[in-house]
Amino acid sequence: MECLGPQCASMLVEWLKERTGGTANRPSEGTAASKQALLWASVPYQDETPLIRSEGELAGAFEHLEYAVFRRFQNQLTRAERARLDNTIKNTLYKIERYASRLEGDERIRVERDLGAIREGIHQARERTETLRRQAKRADLKLAQLASLTPEGFEEFVAEVFEALGYEVEHVGGTGDEGADLRLSRDGVRAVVQCKYHSRGVVGSPELQKFLGTIHHTQSHKGYFVTTRTFSLAAEKFVAPHPIELVDGPRLVELVQDAIGPGAQREPEPAWF
Repeated sequence: MECLGPQCASMLVEWLKERTGGTANRPSEGTAASKQALLWASVPYQDETPLIRSEGELAGAFEHLEYAVFRRFQNQLTRAERARLDNTIKNTLYKIERYASRLEGDERIRVERDLGAIREGIHQARERTETLRRQAKRADLKLAQLASLTPEGFEEFVAEVFEALGYEVEHVGGTGDEGADLRLSRDGVRAVVQCKYHSRGVVGSPELQKFLGTIHHTQSHKGYFVTTRTFSLAAEKFVAPHPIELVDGPRLVELVQDAIGPGAQREPEPAWF
């Protein structure tokens, strides 16, 4: 007789229980389900929940907090995105603190230690972001005064732009500088910078040929030739196959805008850092 609908499903479940001794709905020990439970210890964090109730939820809260901090300080964000991340970091910190206050002994010490490490990371990220923001705003101010800078002031301005872009900058200058005014380093990459401050004329290929020799002599990976002038067509063709980036006035404006980023004018950071 053909069986249809819920009644058929009920009969099938009863038959399976008889065949398996009533364990049809329970995963046996060593099955994929039990192994999965062992692999995933954390519970996905829910921002709207008022409390953390278990170790699994605590692990999920720490994972969420670490990622939120990374997003907040390692990405270019809109004002709305920054506000959302600020709120979720604040709420997660508060809930982890409340959970830790209910613990005792070594477990409480461990959670508070992990929480303290994250707070220190937030503090350092905030200081680094604030430093870069100040450097970028100084560069933006000098950009408006570019026509009145001295050659030395222009070199200092270029150094601040690269610092705001995250480079470590060393001033060389003076006699025996081998054609390099600045040395840069970031993420293992070394570069040199030559600054030319002139109100008229163009930079030709002979100057770029000398600068290429400087790049090789200093064992740098790249060179930046920065000028208030423009470059000749021959100069642009010369650098095409070489590790030289030409930075004229319009490109310098773009670098300053990159350094400032969308967050340069943002409000002071929340007090919970």
